[in-house]
Amino acid sequence: MRAGFVFAAVFLSVAAMSARAETPAAPPIFLVEDMGNARDQYVSSHLEPFAVYSGADRALDEDDIARFRQVDAARQRAVAAMPFFTGDLDADGRMTLDEYKLANLYESRDEAELGMKARFANFDRNGDGIVTLDEALKSPPLPRMPLAYGLSDTERVAALLALDPNKDGKLTEDEFKALLLSAFSFYDKNGDGALSKAEKAERAATVRQFREEQEKREKP
Repeated sequence: MRAGFVFAAVFLSVAAMSARAETPAAPPIFLVEDMGNARDQYVSSHLEPFAVYSGADRALDEDDIARFRQVDAARQRAVAAMPFFTGDLDADGRMTLDEYKLANLYESRDEAELGMKARFANFDRNGDGIVTLDEALKSPPLPRMPLAYGLSDTERVAALLALDPNKDGKLTEDEFKALLLSAFSFYDKNGDGALSKAEKAERAATVRQFREEQEKREKP
């Protein structure tokens, strides 16, 4: 739901740019959140990771996103299985509840009583009191921390492709750089390449407003 909202904002921003070229639309929030005070530093901080996930041709497409999703899924499996590796204290390839408790001594008594057995049961798929690596890898993922601005890393990369200006299915490095410069210029009113105190305040207000709206949407 949160991701859908941000994706909608992306498409609305692009449509607004086309409809009102003389009035630049606000850039997507994920291009604003980490915007620093200096234009060149802001652009380079985004182009460096873009060069990695866009591949050798420096053009982001669906194949790049699919590869990124595979990497993200593998990382999530590794994170999910990490309690097994830290809990298999005798390294026999099996984790018991006693080992799991001992490996998590740092938890408070209340946390241990409320969640320890439940989390162990999440790994112990056959309920025999012993967790194997295979069970750990196949266990449902534990709840994740809320995503900043509603997007995972993979969704952010996919959202970039949605900004492809000529809609040819590829976002080139030059196209992305132009988008970044446009995003910075939206707040850099005098075009000097640096955000003044007032310009920074406007950017901060945009982020704050988005966060407040997101909190409202997340309330039951």
